[in-house]
Amino acid sequence: MQRRLISNLKHVLVGLEMKAALIVPHAKHGKLLFESYFHMLNFEFCVGMFSICEGLGSASWLRENDLDGSAAERIAIEQWKSSLARKFDPEEKLGLGTDVDSVKSVRDKLHQDRLGARENIDWHAFSYDKAFTPAARAMRSLLSTNASDVPKETNLTAE
Repeated sequence: MQRRLISNLKHVLVGLEMKAALIVPHAKHGKLLFESYFHMLNFEFCVGMFSICEGLGSASWLRENDLDGSAAERIAIEQWKSSLARKFDPEEKLGLGTDVDSVKSVRDKLHQDRLGARENIDWHAFSYDKAFTPAARAMRSLLSTNASDVPKETNLTAE
């Protein structure tokens, strides 16, 4: 399980690194992207961040429960989210739980498993402030746990 988690995280992180490299300059200076691209990149950043939180939270929950994942246990969001917070925000100072909720809310607006549950999409929900900012803050919370291992030059610590 650990090998697969690491492989998945690497691929998702590379994508988020690239998205942040486009999102942040556009948000700060504009005129880099078509506005619809900007909103979709914000959304995709949230989807990737949710995936990272789900993977790390699930791995933490499995470890806390002395399981290795080989039985393909279904881990509910409440379970992995609690484990994620205990691991990466144990003193609840970073607001990781709230940021994960915000990221999930953005993800659910277009995610296919919520297709019948929505009426209309509010594209403003994918704005920099409503989508990217909480996702980037969640990323910084995760990275701060092992800050010495984070490259000095990365788009993933952008604010």
